[in-house]
Amino acid sequence: MNPPEQIWKVEAEQAGERLDLFLTTRLSEMSRSAIQKAIKSEQVLVNGAKATVHRFLKTDDEVRYSPAAAAPVRNPFQDKTKPSKEQGPLPDVTDFIVEETADWIVLDKPAGLLVHQDDREQEISLVDLLLKHIPEMAKVGEDPQRPGIVHRLDRDVSGLMIVAKTQNAYESLRDQFNKRTVKKTYLALTHGTLPDEEGDIKFKIARSTTKPRMAARPENAEEGKAAWTHYRVKERFRGATLVDLEILSGRTHQIRAHMHAMQCPIMGDSMYTIDRLERNVVAPRLMLQSIGLEFNDPASGERREFKLEPVPEFEQMTEEFRNS
Repeated sequence: MNPPEQIWKVEAEQAGERLDLFLTTRLSEMSRSAIQKAIKSEQVLVNGAKATVHRFLKTDDEVRYSPAAAAPVRNPFQDKTKPSKEQGPLPDVTDFIVEETADWIVLDKPAGLLVHQDDREQEISLVDLLLKHIPEMAKVGEDPQRPGIVHRLDRDVSGLMIVAKTQNAYESLRDQFNKRTVKKTYLALTHGTLPDEEGDIKFKIARSTTKPRMAARPENAEEGKAAWTHYRVKERFRGATLVDLEILSGRTHQIRAHMHAMQCPIMGDSMYTIDRLERNVVAPRLMLQSIGLEFNDPASGERREFKLEPVPEFEQMTEEFRNS
């Protein structure tokens, strides 16, 4: 149960604290990610106005938490018609930012948002939103189509990503990804039953010769690039599995292709499907979320760790499975 409306006045010794961190010591019943969601959905106001998660407070600021004011945050990127630049002003990327420093941004990318455009796509991308927020990022990186981008999430995958704001940070993070010192963890809800409680999938990833997608090949095949996914079962249901995944390589569609090869495609995936499923389930979205990210700060060398709560669709679907 959420606590009632509360109001705080920022004292001089609290000035300079970030809004979400200020609230974690005052709303102990709530996780940090729940507080961040409350801020984004305008349950938290500063001086009567909407605030961002990373706002730094000033002396005498009034912070008001009103649970009754909560309203669902619309995600335009999950609309069937993808938003284009001609449809109006770009959304504000600060709504997705988890933490921002002078060197990098960690953000919670919404499902449906393309990371960067290619020759075929002309819709709004994460890069468009980032350049609106920080125009000077246009010169960061090696490819002008993807400034600051050191890794990607598929359009319909939501969750944690890191973006470089400076060239030095870009090179450091790219080196960490190449050396596999960045840890990336995911949560997935799949069809079918995985054979073990924990295991490794090491099928190579190659382009399919028959369909416009990637395909898994045997580990000893000549075709394809080496790929490694570690899985750990969290909960089993009839014809479905909730699973934690860690990728130790970064191939296109790696998790989706690997789970498809295991005859356990991810629910809500219209690209990687199999003919025979134990239960016919219509998922509200692709049930794959990047929930964990660890890396070394390019400036300090400090190990940084970020974790998200699962999106509500996971609890909704797993509760249905438990009761059926």
